[in-house]
Amino acid sequence: MGAEVDLHVTDQDEEISPARIAAGCRNLAGVLRARGVSEEDRVVLSAGNSADFVLALFALLELGVSVALADRRTPQAELAELVGDSGARWFLSDHDQLDAAFDRVRVGWLPLGELAAAARAQGEPAEAGEISFERWAARTDALVVWSSGSSGRPKGIVRSGASVLRNVAATSDRMGYTGADVLMPLLPFTHQYGLSMLLLWWQAGATLTLVSSRRIDQALETIARRGVTVVDAVPAAYDTMLRILAGRREAVAGLASVRMWCVGGEPLRDELRARFEELMNSPLLDGYGSSEAGNIALASAANPVHCGRPLDEVRVEVLGPDGNPVPAGEVGEVVVHTPDLMTGVLEPGGRVRPVERTVHRSGDVGFLDEAGNLRVLGRKSAVHRFGYTIYPDALADKLSACGAPVRIVPVADERRGAQLVCLVADPADQSATHWRRVIGQLLADHERPNRVVVLREFPVNNNGKVDLRALQDIAESAVALDGVKGVLPVGRGGGASGNLSAIPFPDRVAKLTELTELLRTRREEVLQLLTEVSTYKTAYGEIDASIAALSGAVAEVTEHTPPAVEQIGVLMPSNIPLYSYILYLVIPSLYSRRVVFRPSRRISDQTRKLHELLSGTHGLPIVLDDGDQAEFLEGEGGRSDVLVFTGTYKNAEKIRLGLRREQLFLYFGQGVNPFIVGADADLPKAVDGLLRVRMLNSGQDCFGPDVVFVHTSVSAQFCNLLCRRVNGLRHGRYDDPSAEYGSMFYLDAFDASVEYLRKNREFLAAGGEVNFVEDHLRPTVLIRPADTKVTPPELFAPIFNVVPFTSQEWLHTMVDHPYFEERAMAASVFGTMPETVELLRRRHTVSVNETLIEVEDGNAPFGGTGIRANYAAIGKKRYAQPLLVSKAVADHLSVADTSAGRTA
Repeated sequence: MGAEVDLHVTDQDEEISPARIAAGCRNLAGVLRARGVSEEDRVVLSAGNSADFVLALFALLELGVSVALADRRTPQAELAELVGDSGARWFLSDHDQLDAAFDRVRVGWLPLGELAAAARAQGEPAEAGEISFERWAARTDALVVWSSGSSGRPKGIVRSGASVLRNVAATSDRMGYTGADVLMPLLPFTHQYGLSMLLLWWQAGATLTLVSSRRIDQALETIARRGVTVVDAVPAAYDTMLRILAGRREAVAGLASVRMWCVGGEPLRDELRARFEELMNSPLLDGYGSSEAGNIALASAANPVHCGRPLDEVRVEVLGPDGNPVPAGEVGEVVVHTPDLMTGVLEPGGRVRPVERTVHRSGDVGFLDEAGNLRVLGRKSAVHRFGYTIYPDALADKLSACGAPVRIVPVADERRGAQLVCLVADPADQSATHWRRVIGQLLADHERPNRVVVLREFPVNNNGKVDLRALQDIAESAVALDGVKGVLPVGRGGGASGNLSAIPFPDRVAKLTELTELLRTRREEVLQLLTEVSTYKTAYGEIDASIAALSGAVAEVTEHTPPAVEQIGVLMPSNIPLYSYILYLVIPSLYSRRVVFRPSRRISDQTRKLHELLSGTHGLPIVLDDGDQAEFLEGEGGRSDVLVFTGTYKNAEKIRLGLRREQLFLYFGQGVNPFIVGADADLPKAVDGLLRVRMLNSGQDCFGPDVVFVHTSVSAQFCNLLCRRVNGLRHGRYDDPSAEYGSMFYLDAFDASVEYLRKNREFLAAGGEVNFVEDHLRPTVLIRPADTKVTPPELFAPIFNVVPFTSQEWLHTMVDHPYFEERAMAASVFGTMPETVELLRRRHTVSVNETLIEVEDGNAPFGGTGIRANYAAIGKKRYAQPLLVSKAVADHLSVADTSAGRTA
């Protein structure tokens, strides 16, 4: 069967006749055979949407090979792992070159551009003939696609060629494609939805128009110019389309050629469906399918209701928690009975583990209406709450009446049960209070979320779908205030309660409440500022940690009862600007008549903007001094009763020697923060914790452990897991919610890290790549021989220094070493090691089977007894001890001291 491809890229048009397509496929199949590809092989195809991709796919089907499709936007390290596990002999791609990760994969690379050019150079054969998929259809492992939904490790789904083609034929019958149609799939062809569109085009003999799914503006122009009749895209693409057309409604008339606007890939929201139909006067035709089963149910022009009815020979049931079918309209799990189900699952090495069944438990929830039309709401993720079984995506569907996109994300909490976080995408950035009021009118009491978070828009992944992993991260950060695992520590709470008479300036407590409300209601504005210097995830958690510290401020000050001081001076640190602002400036204003601070030069612009934003609300006597350090110390710093400094030990000592005898100097310095993994540790939990604390703000945080000691009995397993996890971390911009780390902000730390890696490259086990243009250092694992004595430097970088240890005795000699003793601040132990914990607690704050992130409390002293880690100094004496500003002022300054300080 022939077809015409209309390829549209930027301002270029190329039309390819049916004969040229058939000839191109046969020529390319011949080129592949000449390279050694045979019909017994498996070939991984990974390329962007293009005419070359189409020809390559059909050439492989003509050859009858097992075709594995891998997303072109997958990072090469992850892609190499998929290819290596696939059992494929060949990797056909449009990459310019393959990274070093592929050096470890036994696979032959077939460069698509070069082979397609060779095929084109052969011209059209005298007898082109039709291409046939008969050999491919006969294979039980004809198609491999990797499916993980929007989260989780990819799973190789294997389907037979016959089931794929049969499913496509049923789809064509339902949708009524004809040779007169002009199809525009705004989808990656390496995924089930996109692949089915290519096969539908070929079966129908229609015209295919290719436009980048990221250029919706270009797609709209092409629809009008080419007379496109069918468009397929994910919901986010239609959101973008409506935003563009809202500004030029006259363009809608030019889209009248489209007879079917089709949508899939993720559940369609009612509010998007309604907005689209109102503007376009045409319905969005929803569909439901999966990698495991192909297309399952499709709405059509004749029946545009929900996802329509199941395809011929496909039956759908909706089951309740008890496993029995539920009545029409009632929500339950979607279970699919289909003859086209996958034949197996790909195992490492390429072996196919057979799946001999025709029933697919989808893990999705939805309902069937009285007419048998299917409505899919999202993933199952049942939450049991107040005696009710609640499906978060069903709640989100219920909330679609609020007029904005909504997601409900559950966050596990062993202590209090699942917490529900409602995320609202609101470009107008209305307050969480506003949305909580709106949501409260739509839900029953037992359905109402614990927290509401407002985003300007939802993050999306490479496929244009909402990034569920990023939303989960945001939700976990949102509940960090309530003690659930987050990305920065949280305080004890306490609100404005307590004995206000014990607070020197009680009238300022109300200002802290106003500041808390600002951080809650203007979160996006604060996030935009913070993500200039730190990653989104860190910044989000920093806001929650700051809210928590403000909530615990009254309890903190009433507990320690610091005397009133005339002035506190602060030399601000170069990271976590908001959290530092709260801990060192705002809370101390409850007992200091005036607080003066000097921003770190590294982030002075961001600190200044932050102060302007916050001071406009709190109105506290907090003053910014923009002089250099020497001027500050001679002026405001020299007049202060208390001076706070975060930085290097050498600089701290220089400052201390220049202070007056009665001045209290508080130094927050550096610690080795050893991370210890015992023989019986829960290794996945330990690796998760290590990644969380070491990768905080891309490794640019003082919580990061400078050395990781792992018992030799588990070190191989631990290191293998750590390296795999590190290699899979996703790099992105600071303002990207889905990014797991970003480029380095502190260039001196970047240079020092590169030099450190150069000197220690013999221990390199993962990462190590450096991009000097972007200041991008790949997270790196260094593994040293067992029982190597180390004195690790403090590195503000995503570097993991791992040292296996053979015995507790050797480990204790290391953590008792003077180098560690001087830098004794905090430590983490995973596993059962009571003697080690006891030893460490003599000098460190210690977390056991959790990280320092979970144990640090902004309203409590933190640190150890290392003189380079932290100390309070007054007169000629230094006191190496855990520090909290209010407690240090109470411990080291009496009322008489502060009076003397004012008259000196």
